[in-house]
Amino acid sequence: MAQDWRDQRIAELEAALAASEALHAAKDARIAELEQRVAELSARLAELAEKLGQNSRNSHRPPSSDSPAARGQRRGKGKSKSKRKRGAQPGHRPAQRQLLPPEEVDEVVNLFPSHCDDCAKPLPDVPDPNAMRFQVTEVPPVKPHTTEYRRHAVRCSCGHTTCAVHDQQPASPFGPRLMALVALLTGVYHLSRRKAAELLGDMAGVRISVGALSAVEARVSVAVQPAVEAAWERVGQAEVKHTDGTSWFQSGLSRALWTIATAAATVFKIVADGSKQTLEPLYGALQGILVSDRAKALNFWAMDHRQICWAHLVRKFVSFAERDGPTGSIGRELLDYTGLVFEYWHDYQDGKLTRERFIAWMAPLRLQV
Repeated sequence: MAQDWRDQRIAELEAALAASEALHAAKDARIAELEQRVAELSARLAELAEKLGQNSRNSHRPPSSDSPAARGQRRGKGKSKSKRKRGAQPGHRPAQRQLLPPEEVDEVVNLFPSHCDDCAKPLPDVPDPNAMRFQVTEVPPVKPHTTEYRRHAVRCSCGHTTCAVHDQQPASPFGPRLMALVALLTGVYHLSRRKAAELLGDMAGVRISVGALSAVEARVSVAVQPAVEAAWERVGQAEVKHTDGTSWFQSGLSRALWTIATAAATVFKIVADGSKQTLEPLYGALQGILVSDRAKALNFWAMDHRQICWAHLVRKFVSFAERDGPTGSIGRELLDYTGLVFEYWHDYQDGKLTRERFIAWMAPLRLQV
């Protein structure tokens, strides 16, 4: 009987132990699940906190999106105020409009005193070699110049009547300078066609309809096409190219404007989107160094010949430096290396470093970064 009781008791204890172990296992699983959830939420919180702290100093955001606090920080708010008064300081060189040289002056008006301020005697008109000069610049009245062509028909003694040839009749009722002005207003200063037509009427007295203005734009586009093609060819051959793009929606459709700038020329192109397939044909033979942001659409350019814009890199390094842990340490180290890079570069530009010494000093930094 005692043996049966002990066996039964052992079985009960083993069952309780198994139940306890199962309970602990469930709790451990729940703890692991909660720890994983906490880790995910912590990572999400860190990501949201980083986004909340983004501004034009540590991200791609424009300065206009900065909060008042960030704008104050950018402008140096919190610094001790200067004791100097506003405006020009004593000894400041005045900023005045420069006088045109005499050879560029259209009209000279000589002013002579009529009598002596002391004795009131009449004074002769004697030129002063050191006369005080001041100039007034005015725009002359603008009046359109219209040339009328008349095709005359002349009757010959043989009885035949001949009319002047058509080649002397201009192809457009507007002259080349006026057409260039139209293209300048709409293409460079971005006036609408209606506003450009109103401006020409109000300021120059030129009457032109919106439809005729559009026709002038088309003619100018055809005329400048060879120059545009030459600019694209020159840009494609440049050893260093700077590029950037911006996108917007027009009538519900995505559009993108991309520019490629070199020391010799700058070209623009409006494309349907900013994808790799759309952009790659714009860059021709893909030769030289491309300076750009970190856009993935430009990954068709070999990284060995691509310089990421330092402004974007510095903002990214600043965002790293503002984080906690190892990421913050790496970010601060990257900023230190960036400071050295630009210090060496400025010394090279100022002639304090030779090109060979500059390259030698930059090599270790490249390996470190």
